[in-house]
Amino acid sequence: MHPGPNHPPPYVMLQDQGHPGPHGRNPPRFNGQYRPNGHRKSSCLRCYCCCYCCIFITLVVIIAAVVISLIIINPSVPKYSINDFSVKAFNVTPDFNLHAQFMVTVKAVNPNEKISIIYEKGSTVQLKYSGMKLCTGVVPHFRQPTSNTTMINVDLNGDLKGSDFQGSIGESLMKKIKSGRVPLTVSVRVPVNVGLGNYNMLLNPIGIYVDASMVVNNLSQPDKKVQISDTKYDFNFGFKFKK
Repeated sequence: MHPGPNHPPPYVMLQDQGHPGPHGRNPPRFNGQYRPNGHRKSSCLRCYCCCYCCIFITLVVIIAAVVISLIIINPSVPKYSINDFSVKAFNVTPDFNLHAQFMVTVKAVNPNEKISIIYEKGSTVQLKYSGMKLCTGVVPHFRQPTSNTTMINVDLNGDLKGSDFQGSIGESLMKKIKSGRVPLTVSVRVPVNVGLGNYNMLLNPIGIYVDASMVVNNLSQPDKKVQISDTKYDFNFGFKFKK
């Protein structure tokens, strides 16, 4: 039976099977911008962002803790000065061999109310005249309490052979001794640590370097009081101790 003029056909041709569309029989379900691994890249990016944020927050917390600790502790640099100088022995033989013994008293002031100072082993103290080393000694190993002033006695001993002492520097020194004005330099090199309570705060000691130049009126008479004048100090420190 054929449909009449007022009846639609029983079927409708949707597409010619001989000519499929541009995507064949399986048209895409998503647009062309889609990437199969897009979700993985997004997850990695979020992971990186979280890691960087955690590192940044950790650094901020550490810096804040250090700043707050410094504000609470309020560290101050210790002060050093030559308080006394005495002659124990100064003997020159006819062939200009020199044997000398002195004692230098260093005044060490620790102004910190919460930090103690630990003077460790390995220090050197040298007494020099015009660059020539006359005597050497060491700073005793001890712990200086907070808000404390300590007098550190350092024994200096030296022996010079005539070949070292008999020369222009030796002759100049003898002339200065006779004039009563002998310029000397005391060089101190000492490793120190800082303590908070019973704990040392540094893994490795720092170096304190003090060069004290002065003029003394006596260098050869043990029974005579030595007067010190024209003192000048050069103070430095290093994060790693070097002699």
